[in-house]
Amino acid sequence: MTPTNAQDVVAVLAADFSQVFARARAIKASVGRTSRAMEHPLETGATIIDHRIINPNTVDLGLILSSADYKAVYQQVENLFNRGELLTVQTRVASFSNMLIEKMPHEETTDVFDGITMQLSLKEARLVQAQFSALPPSKVARPKDSDTAKRGQQQPTPTPEKRGSVLSGLFK
Repeated sequence: MTPTNAQDVVAVLAADFSQVFARARAIKASVGRTSRAMEHPLETGATIIDHRIINPNTVDLGLILSSADYKAVYQQVENLFNRGELLTVQTRVASFSNMLIEKMPHEETTDVFDGITMQLSLKEARLVQAQFSALPPSKVARPKDSDTAKRGQQQPTPTPEKRGSVLSGLFK
């Protein structure tokens, strides 16, 4: 099979795996898979990299909306954008889930007189579940680990009388 303009090479799917804005034609899909290396300077002036962080995936999707239904398709894209619905982008090589529409600019020019072009930007949403656990008891709650020992009630000790200096007797 050879790809033609009638075949979709990129599909955007809803949570139930139904294709959304199926009447739009994808003209280009640019997938961004990046990471960030963590660099740390040494005392010698050298730099080491000890780990990296993988950034969320991005997909820039160029679409053409035909004049027959560009209002309906644009409205569907706008609804998905406003709701922040998580989508799946299926390309020839991979499938990217938990994608949301980050940007949805469009152009209306005479170059495409019977439709409009859109450049959707989708970004992966990485969802985390917070985990809580009980903390160990503090040191204050455990007397054996405390810095002070219980000594009972203490009586104040009287302060010794002040002894004056040799000069203090001269100035009375």
